[in-house]
Amino acid sequence: MRIKIFLLISIAVSSLLLAHPAQAAQSKPISFQAEVWADNWFALYVNGKKVGEDSVPITTERSFNSEKIEFTATYPLTIGIIAKDFVEDSTGLEYIGKPNQQIGDAGLILQIREKNSAKVITATGKDWKVLTINRAPLNPECEKSSNPAADCKYSNTSIPKGWNQLTFKDKLWKYAKEFTEQAVGVKEGYFDISWAPSAKLIWSEDLRLDNTILLRKIIK
Repeated sequence: MRIKIFLLISIAVSSLLLAHPAQAAQSKPISFQAEVWADNWFALYVNGKKVGEDSVPITTERSFNSEKIEFTATYPLTIGIIAKDFVEDSTGLEYIGKPNQQIGDAGLILQIREKNSAKVITATGKDWKVLTINRAPLNPECEKSSNPAADCKYSNTSIPKGWNQLTFKDKLWKYAKEFTEQAVGVKEGYFDISWAPSAKLIWSEDLRLDNTILLRKIIK
């Protein structure tokens, strides 16, 4: 009797695994490496967990380094990124009070590989979803103002709870926009990485005015 029950259980488990092979594969963690370049700063999340961030603080006015971040996770992967362009304050400007006071620009590129195979399993492109958190200035004509703190307007949106989780609903988010190297003005650390053809520089629709954004994509 015990042997019969054991056989029945074994058959049932085998049938379940055959019916849901992806779920069986998910139980084994896989090692990955993310390669990222951002103008100017980013933090990377995988399945809701922060796995790394830019080593140069966002308070650094000129930061164009690239990063390689290793992590372990299981499929499906929910990739989340907080990306920020450097601004001095809520005006959205940089070099305030100097002759070159201006609105800065942004940009980000990422690719993730499985370490064992070196296969690129995802890269940034126009299929990523994006939400703008901070936009400034809303009135770009304030760019050369002698009193930008009084003249420049801005808008902030709260970071949604659970935005970097698999179950989060991003239906209302927009799709990211791809930009050329010339439009972003890539420099320094960007050239330290051998980017796959599928990896594109992205941001929200406005490289200059959107200073903080969220990006996300699910890889099954």
